[in-house]
Amino acid sequence: MYSRLFLLFVFFSNLIHANTLQQSYFFTSPTITSSDLNTQCPKNFEIVLIPDGKTSYRMNAQIILKTFELNGCQIDGGKTRYVNFTKRSNTDYAQLQEQISTYFLTNYPTMTIHSIQIIAHGYIDSLPNTPHVVLDKDSYAKNKGTFYVVDGNGIRHYFEYLVDASLTVLHSTQKTSRKEPLSSTNTALKSIAFTSFRGKPLASIPEKSYRFCSTLQANTPITDHQIEASPIILRNAKVSVQVRNDSVIVEFIATAMQEGALYDIITIEKADKKRVRAKIIGDNTVELQ
Repeated sequence: MYSRLFLLFVFFSNLIHANTLQQSYFFTSPTITSSDLNTQCPKNFEIVLIPDGKTSYRMNAQIILKTFELNGCQIDGGKTRYVNFTKRSNTDYAQLQEQISTYFLTNYPTMTIHSIQIIAHGYIDSLPNTPHVVLDKDSYAKNKGTFYVVDGNGIRHYFEYLVDASLTVLHSTQKTSRKEPLSSTNTALKSIAFTSFRGKPLASIPEKSYRFCSTLQANTPITDHQIEASPIILRNAKVSVQVRNDSVIVEFIATAMQEGALYDIITIEKADKKRVRAKIIGDNTVELQ
């Protein structure tokens, strides 16, 4: 629902509320009229004329609401106090889109990107010849966010992006419990729209043995935050304890008081009931610390 004069700033909503006053608008013509804010008014009237040379203009929302009222029309003001109008730039964002596409495809090889939208914070006259997109370290977890580009003068220019994409993600096929092994019997691949995740979603079952570290309902996307390496030593299991003294290795049997994965430090109990710490170095094998 883009108007002929400017585009609504809609990165934080999936629906365009044409008759609700927004906080940000883009314009190409300096004359902003009522039809650009409310498509249901019976007549079209001027709201504001952006002064010549201005690439941005801030206006009190109450003035806009009053203008509508005086012309016999209404628009929902919501919680908007000020409205910012920004001139739409003709700058080509193809290089920025390409870098964002590369970033997400590197993190998600199975992703299919349909489109990438970019909107600048403020008017951008031009970009460096070789702009470099700087993203947050966890940007891979969501389909929208902020990045910046540094120009030749060292000034940061910020942008919003929105990625419309789908990807294949491992899902639980049934309700899973904590400590349940991750396997092909309780998971399946499913293509979904990319929105946001808490952690990085899995595109396949890991080669090493993993288990769920939390309970999941059926048909839930699985992320790296919801699984953990399966222990190779279980609590109360008998373990072989190695004690290294130069080139001599002494071994004895003890009882694991904790479970653990490879290289974890756990507590073990010796035959004399004394407890010590040991590092897991293999299947049912630990090294005294």
